[in-house]
Amino acid sequence: MGRIFLTGIGPDGRETITAQAEHAIKSCTAVCGYDKYVEQAAHIIPAGTSVFTSGMKGEVERTETAVRYAKEGHDVCLICGGDPSLYSLASLTYQLADDTVEIIVIPGVTAAMAASALLGAPIADDLAIISMSDLLTPWEVIQKRIDAVNVGDFVAAIYNPKSMKRTQQIEYALKAFYEARGDLITGTVRDAYRENQSVKISKISDFDYDFVNMSSIVIVGCRKTIIKQGKMITPRGYPV
Repeated sequence: MGRIFLTGIGPDGRETITAQAEHAIKSCTAVCGYDKYVEQAAHIIPAGTSVFTSGMKGEVERTETAVRYAKEGHDVCLICGGDPSLYSLASLTYQLADDTVEIIVIPGVTAAMAASALLGAPIADDLAIISMSDLLTPWEVIQKRIDAVNVGDFVAAIYNPKSMKRTQQIEYALKAFYEARGDLITGTVRDAYRENQSVKISKISDFDYDFVNMSSIVIVGCRKTIIKQGKMITPRGYPV
């Protein structure tokens, strides 16, 4: 019986991939993953490796394929963007695999951390991560989570902020933050650590909704977040 290595390759598969993830990919005899993520890691995959890819909404298919490869005796890398435990395939793999399959989760640099580094230091206090996608989570639930972020005055990292068909959710979230906590500082990173990387910092009142797409992460500060040296900073609270 083989093993499944859930392998996070970071946001780009090159600059932000960890040595542990690279070693796993080079050591496995089969690879499964979303086609774009496998393409990002193609320079690491050895010749002769069995490769299975699928597109959007193919998560169950590629996870089932990884389980099948493992049962056939392969060590399989199930490649995930960012970190495999966050909005990715780690939990699904545990759900679909039985007790005969060993599962090893290899952490990766998730998009929130990559965006935080490019913005300065916005994530230095308690953090809430929330997705605007209602594909798997009902919008009514997401609305309650937005309210909870306000109650706790959390710094918020917003995943999946906008798509071609889904444009109103990020507007709703920022309006709710503004009404509850004022004109907070926001940072948006598009295509982090990729060729077309772009970064914008502004207050909610000046937020550029046209700049945001599905490859963006939006980080909204808490009440104590400031801008210093052109960067977004949330003081930790040290006496300085």
